[in-house]
Amino acid sequence: MDDVLALDLSSNQPLFGTRFHSFRVINAYSTNTADQRIHSVPPEGLFPDLAFPLLVVGDLNIHNPLSDLLRLFSPGEISSSTPYFEKQAESGFALLNPPGEYTRFPPMGKACPSVIDLALANPPLLPLVKGWDASLPSTGSEHIPMTIPLATPSMNQKPARPRRADTDWEILYPIIKGFKVPAAPPCPTSPKLHEWM
Repeated sequence: MDDVLALDLSSNQPLFGTRFHSFRVINAYSTNTADQRIHSVPPEGLFPDLAFPLLVVGDLNIHNPLSDLLRLFSPGEISSSTPYFEKQAESGFALLNPPGEYTRFPPMGKACPSVIDLALANPPLLPLVKGWDASLPSTGSEHIPMTIPLATPSMNQKPARPRRADTDWEILYPIIKGFKVPAAPPCPTSPKLHEWM
């Protein structure tokens, strides 16, 4: 496929603090063929089943209610985009774009803004994705750049834990031991249950 660029990162050592030795990014640019229902990049090649992280990004030129909630779609647009979303779902890929957040802003008067630039993550990549953002200024194109921050599990903040070593257990233990939960009301109404809690 001439309209697809794959970038593979591989190492003998795990990459980016993960357990994975390989990462792949597929960048696709799909255009309509003479038959408007067929695109130059078929969905079958975009969502391979890989055991390592894969990000599929690009201008797929497909219009679908799953990515663009506010737009009206012709039956042709839905029938030509549905195979992409079906294949994506079958392969376990998640759409990172927040539905309805535009990625293409054509010059005034030509067409309305749309969501045709998509970012999809396979299951091994999804836990590493920390967001999706399209707030960068235009680069001169009618498409705006998307930012997808990744963070490895080792970079994620650990959840807060009680600081048991700092607790004065000698003072607290008698209070805890003497604490009694009152019996629940026999026929609880909402006000009685609220008062009991």
